Amino acid sequence: MVTISKPISSGQAQAYHKQEFANAKENYYTVGERVRGEWQGQLAERWGLTGEVNEQQFARLSEGQHPTTGEQLVRYQVAREYKNERNETVRSMEHRAGWDATFSAPKSVSLTALVGGDERIREAHKESVTVALNEMEKYVQARIGGNVAAQTTGAWAVAKFEHDSSRPVEGYAAPQLHTHAVVFNVTETADGNTRALQPQELYKTQQYATAVYRSELAARLRVMGYEIERGEHDQPEIKGYSREYLEASSPRRQQIEAQMAAEGRTGAGAAQIAAHQTRDAKQPLSHDEVRERHQTMARVYGNQPQRVLTEAAQRPGVELMPEPSSIAAHEGMSYARERGMEREAVSDERSLMRDALKHAMGEARLPEIKAEFESRVESREFIGASGPCLHNRRDAGVRARADRPDEEQPGQPRRAGGRQRAAADDGAASASELEPAERGRYGADEP
Repeated sequence: MVTISKPISSGQAQAYHKQEFANAKENYYTVGERVRGEWQGQLAERWGLTGEVNEQQFARLSEGQHPTTGEQLVRYQVAREYKNERNETVRSMEHRAGWDATFSAPKSVSLTALVGGDERIREAHKESVTVALNEMEKYVQARIGGNVAAQTTGAWAVAKFEHDSSRPVEGYAAPQLHTHAVVFNVTETADGNTRALQPQELYKTQQYATAVYRSELAARLRVMGYEIERGEHDQPEIKGYSREYLEASSPRRQQIEAQMAAEGRTGAGAAQIAAHQTRDAKQPLSHDEVRERHQTMARVYGNQPQRVLTEAAQRPGVELMPEPSSIAAHEGMSYARERGMEREAVSDERSLMRDALKHAMGEARLPEIKAEFESRVESREFIGASGPCLHNRRDAGVRARADRPDEEQPGQPRRAGGRQRAAADDGAASASELEPAERGRYGADEP
């Protein structure tokens, strides 16, 4: 799944980089003393940031500076103290460096990759993160200020750091494959001006990014011969693991949930607070010691990672074929349409794509889901619903007819594959006529 932190300050970002992101001491399946970060994003590419992340580049971006020249790109905010309405002294946050988007692999996937030793899964995780971040980037917006609406730029700079263990609980650091993607608080508009990011769209894209990551990961795991099943939260889990072993390998999750329950809190924000409240002190354990503890626990539960790995090696991989994938994508989008229109008359593009990806997980991937989505926009089943206040925003939209496109209606022609073409309102734009920033919300017209 993908979780996005609250804004982190420049000081926090640089401290995290030294102590957490790039530090391999508590990454027990990493060779060397440092985690080699990697750049991603169109803005990073424009600035010539490729390959490994170095400390100076990271520090400059965290302070709103050009990573190479040191030129100040966005105004640096200095922390200040002021009195609130209750006459209390409040200290404001120093310069907002960005956000930490963390991509976490399902527990069975982490166990197979790390304890089982299948390096292909680490690569599959890495590739899935890359695809999801590319999708998130399309919705990046610049904060313009005043009464001017945010402007979609579709460009950011992200530094990625892959880690392989969770924080220790009572001295045990469980295997947990995850990637920290640090999204820096700077983007570039079409006229070449640099601006701070508008974070609302970042958070709106979180669930969609989770669906993309999981869909890509599930498809790659099936190619390797692993059998996939849906977990409690719709995550793709590798079959073959007992609930007891998965729970024993998730002490950090249990610790956070226990803290939230004790305080009577729920939700992602409460989970972040509980995570900070329950951090154990770092343990002076060697890589070999921690790996041996992982293997010892695996032996207690019957060496499930090795058994799962062996069975997958004897099983032919499943490649997604065009026709079955198209059918799965069609069914997924139909499910997304019905689910979306049950809740509201207009649905966000990301919500429809998210639900379709979740429904078709492991049977269709992002390209097939996108093709199905575009087909429904072109056929006017989904109809553009932009407004004057939504200019240059991806959260404008398209309406969808309330009648069922899969049910034959009198006087309506049918398309190949049984899906009928729905009539559009006069003047409604097709997919090709809408700018990317004006396509984002989709709804149902009343018949």
